[in-house]
Amino acid sequence: MNNMMSILFASGNESKLNELTLHRTTASLPFGGRYRLIDFTLSNLVNSGITQVGIVTRS
Repeated sequence: MNNMMSILFASGNESKLNELTLHRTTASLPFGGRYRLIDFTLSNLVNSGITQVGIVTRS
Protein backbone atom coordinates (compact mmCIF):
# COMPACT_ATOMS: atom_id res chain seq x y z
CA MET A 1 0.00 0.00 0.00
CA ASN A 2 2.88 2.39 -0.60
CA ASN A 3 1.10 4.22 -3.41
CA MET A 4 -2.25 4.72 -1.69
CA MET A 5 -3.83 8.15 -1.21
CA SER A 6 -7.21 9.24 0.11
CA ILE A 7 -9.39 12.23 -0.70
CA LEU A 8 -12.03 13.25 1.84
CA PHE A 9 -14.90 15.51 0.89
CA ALA A 10 -15.74 17.34 4.11
CA SER A 11 -17.77 20.12 2.55
CA GLY A 12 -21.27 18.67 2.67
CA ASN A 13 -24.04 19.78 4.98
CA GLU A 14 -26.66 17.45 6.35
CA SER A 15 -30.07 19.05 5.93
CA LYS A 16 -31.36 17.44 9.13
CA LEU A 17 -28.72 19.27 11.20
CA ASN A 18 -29.81 22.80 10.28
CA GLU A 19 -28.62 24.79 13.30
CA LEU A 20 -25.53 22.67 13.89
CA THR A 21 -24.21 23.03 10.35
CA LEU A 22 -25.11 26.67 9.79
CA HIS A 23 -21.49 27.87 10.17
CA ARG A 24 -19.53 24.61 9.85
CA THR A 25 -19.49 21.38 7.90
CA THR A 26 -20.83 18.11 9.25
CA ALA A 27 -17.28 16.71 9.42
CA SER A 28 -16.22 19.43 11.85
CA LEU A 29 -19.05 18.87 14.34
CA PRO A 30 -17.85 18.06 17.85
CA PHE A 31 -18.40 14.56 19.22
CA GLY A 32 -18.03 13.68 22.87
CA GLY A 33 -16.60 17.09 23.76
CA ARG A 34 -13.14 16.09 22.58
CA TYR A 35 -13.25 14.93 18.97
CA ARG A 36 -14.61 16.07 15.63
CA LEU A 37 -16.49 13.67 13.36
CA ILE A 38 -13.68 13.80 10.80
CA ASP A 39 -11.23 12.49 13.44
CA PHE A 40 -12.75 9.01 13.18
CA THR A 41 -12.24 8.88 9.43
CA LEU A 42 -8.67 10.16 9.70
CA SER A 43 -7.87 7.67 12.45
CA ASN A 44 -9.20 4.79 10.35
CA LEU A 45 -7.09 5.88 7.39
CA VAL A 46 -3.89 6.09 9.43
CA ASN A 47 -4.57 2.74 11.10
CA SER A 48 -4.99 1.25 7.61
CA GLY A 49 -1.61 2.56 6.54
CA ILE A 50 -2.88 5.45 4.41
CA THR A 51 -1.02 8.59 5.45
CA GLN A 52 -1.40 10.74 2.33
CA VAL A 53 -4.76 12.45 2.74
CA GLY A 54 -6.34 15.33 0.86
CA ILE A 55 -9.32 17.10 2.41
CA VAL A 56 -11.76 19.18 0.36
CA THR A 57 -13.75 21.71 2.42
CA ARG A 58 -15.99 24.67 1.80
CA SER A 59 -14.79 28.22 2.32
